[in-house]
Amino acid sequence: MVKKIKKIQIFRHIIQLIMFVLSPGLFILAFSELKSIYTMIIKGNFNFITAFPSLIEFTTVIIVTIFLGRFFCGWVCAFGSYNDFIYLLSKKVFKINFKVNEDVDKILKYVKYVVLLLLVVVVWTMGSKVLDTTSPWDAFAQITNFPQVLFNYTIGVALLLLITIGALFVERFFCRYLCPLGAVFNILSRIGILKIKKPTDKCGKCRLCTNNCSMGLSLYKAQSVCGGDCINCFKCIEACPRSNTKINVLGENVNPQLASSVAIAAMVGLYAANNLGAATLKNSGLATVSNTTTTTDSSSRTASTEDTNTKTATTSNTYKDGTYTGSGSGFHGGTTQMSVTIKNNKITKVETVSNGDTPDFYARAESTIISQIISTQSTTVDTVSGATYSSEGIISATQEALSKAKA
Repeated sequence: MVKKIKKIQIFRHIIQLIMFVLSPGLFILAFSELKSIYTMIIKGNFNFITAFPSLIEFTTVIIVTIFLGRFFCGWVCAFGSYNDFIYLLSKKVFKINFKVNEDVDKILKYVKYVVLLLLVVVVWTMGSKVLDTTSPWDAFAQITNFPQVLFNYTIGVALLLLITIGALFVERFFCRYLCPLGAVFNILSRIGILKIKKPTDKCGKCRLCTNNCSMGLSLYKAQSVCGGDCINCFKCIEACPRSNTKINVLGENVNPQLASSVAIAAMVGLYAANNLGAATLKNSGLATVSNTTTTTDSSSRTASTEDTNTKTATTSNTYKDGTYTGSGSGFHGGTTQMSVTIKNNKITKVETVSNGDTPDFYARAESTIISQIISTQSTTVDTVSGATYSSEGIISATQEALSKAKA
């Protein structure tokens, strides 16, 4: 019997590969922005309009996740794709066929909530630097510069290696048990309009849906699944020999290829619209610097100096009015040139003259770091996680420009 070509999985893997190449750090950017929202809320200075330009990735992902489910996890997230590719390699090449006990799997899935809680309490709230150089997802996001990543994130690389070993034996190992962003999505995606319906009275005893589920869900017991741990990979749809498993949107069964195409198009379209909106806000002057007190995630290098001390130390310098330029080294050693304008002994404008960084990462670092420098009147500011080298290039270039401005 000739096996049926799994068109949805081919389409999904193509999307995954494209996003893996184009935006390997999208996961960490979205998670960094979640931390930024939390920080602003607990400090009582959250304003979505002013914060929006630096929250594009998270805003896009969370809207799609709430309404359509976890397509980001199943189709777009490069770290999830990495887990998929590793497991595919183990299954096809090394012929590994390891299965986690169903009861053990259920217990282990609670670990990601513990990871999220620890990050929120220890790192985000208490300001611990314990994960500054130990983040596996930061190491992964910048893995193309392996020698420097190995030096800066030695423990992070070691943890990434352990996650890789886990992914060889358990499909979506990180996503199932460790992903803190997945823990957030698990909760919020349960109110979506897209469901996977599977009437159990029409099922046989094959359990192919369960055996093919990327997240190890006990689908043979379920009448329907809406969000939660489901990442909308649709492997259960193509595995069902009776075509009993259906995609249902607002009570109507829809073609899974159409549903996935619409979801990906919605994510791309919303991302483009958000970028346009952010640019409009920035150009209109509505996006102020008040939202940028902190914008790093658990693995960012945080500044220990209090804002008031920083401002005092900075304003003690005497600067000559004018515009000055400086250079710094960014990602892959690329040169970053910054222009700094001084007026009445104040930093009034910081602009990029040129840079040799990856555009997406540099854009995220640029909007955040510049706002922080102007807001605090200091270059002692937080770097943006997942764009650490880009951040440091901007900071060092600005420092050089300021050194030229000293009277």
